[in-house]
Amino acid sequence: MAGAIAPEARAAQRRIVSTINASGKLNADRLALRREANCGEWKATAADISKDLDLLQVPHTIVTAFRFPLASSYSKAMREGEEIRILRKDLPHLFPWMPSLEQTVANIPENAPHWDFTVLQPRADGMVIAAMRLSVEWPAWSKKQARAARLVCAESDYDLRDKDKDRAPFDVRLPEQPKRRRLVCGKCCNNDVDEMQRLAALAGAPS
Repeated sequence: MAGAIAPEARAAQRRIVSTINASGKLNADRLALRREANCGEWKATAADISKDLDLLQVPHTIVTAFRFPLASSYSKAMREGEEIRILRKDLPHLFPWMPSLEQTVANIPENAPHWDFTVLQPRADGMVIAAMRLSVEWPAWSKKQARAARLVCAESDYDLRDKDKDRAPFDVRLPEQPKRRRLVCGKCCNNDVDEMQRLAALAGAPS
């Protein structure tokens, strides 16, 4: 960033630093800046932030990410939003514009949460791993919020974020609601063996 800085870049720097200070979320993988859907009337959109990052030459992506539904909301569907995500390896592109961020990144604990909440999904021919598209804030949600986001076992109410190796999250859907995600811990679903056998029988394949 040698030499004079163009006024447009300086303005973009002020906006980005302000946004990161107000709503940036760091984890072991990267930095995220969230925007709710259709927020343009009130604040900069994900596209607006992306333009500033492009101007500052900071690599990033925009992804869809979901938050738990509000208790006051008539709809109990997860809230869709967008997150601007900057990979940890790309964060040094931000350091010249926000020097204080360098030490903050260096201080991230080794055991800090990672990006995705992963679940195991049964198939007739075996098990697959799927990542849920959640906001980067998911590890810090209260249990009530996690329950609203259906991140607790549907049978025992065990908080699946605790990552007990014997209680891994399995997506075991009810036959009458095959499109609705339903997470159950391994202890409550026999590690999904029964569900895989059921799906294999339906598909006419050997279990």
